[in-house]
Formats: sequence, structure tokens, C-alpha cells
Amino acid sequence: MKFATLLSAIATLGVVSFPASAEDQAQNDGTARSKVKPARLVEFSGDREFLKESSRLRVWRGEVGYTLKVDAEGNATDCALTEKFRMSYVNEKLCQVLLKHHSFEPAQDATGAAVVGTYEGRLNFLEMREKE
Repeated sequence: MKFATLLSAIATLGVVSFPASAEDQAQNDGTARSKVKPARLVEFSGDREFLKESSRLRVWRGEVGYTLKVDAEGNATDCALTEKFRMSYVNEKLCQVLLKHHSFEPAQDATGAAVVGTYEGRLNFLEMREKE
């Protein structure tokens, strides 16, 4: 029952996300990967702007996957779309929206210090449109 409630909450947000790669920061000194805390999404506030920009650019996909690099202060600093579009300016414009509208708690290493990490997510256009 709790799992169904969680899936429903995620679907309502229109954002399915997968924290990633703070684990990749684990050093080869025997530090367990499970002790590394990945970057955590605090808020994505760009549904409307992302829909507007993707419509303007004539993006006809059901979902867009992406990876954001998150600095030690929790700011998104770099973006890559999982499946790139043929026109590079489309990738750049969508990434600009993603970078502007995400806020994070930074990844933490085994000692609790903030470190650079990455965050993976997917935006579903149908779910975002239903929210409007």
C-alpha cells in the first residue's frame, strides 16, 4: 500500500528521478558506497516553462531523460539529455530550463562533507500537462 502511494505521489509530480553518482565519488580506500549520500532533489519548479519551451521547439517525445551535475553547494551546474535531439540548440535550450528550475541538497561523502554529485531524472510530458 505504501509503495502504491509513493508511485502515485511521483506520478503527480510528473518527475521520475534517480539520484546518481555521488556513489561514484567513493574513494578506493575501502569506503563503502552505501555510506555516500547522493544529491537529493528539493524542488523542480519548471513544469510550465519546460512545457512551453518544448512546445516552442516542437519536441514530440513522451519523456525526456536527463542528468544534472550538482556542485557541493547544491546548485545544478551541467546538464546532459539522456537521448539527445538532432539539433544541438534544442538540447541546449531544454538544459537551460532544467538547470534553472532544479534545487538540491548536495551529495555527501562518508564523513558528511558536501561533495559534487549527479542527479538523473525523467520528465513525462503527459503527466506535466495533466497538472495544468
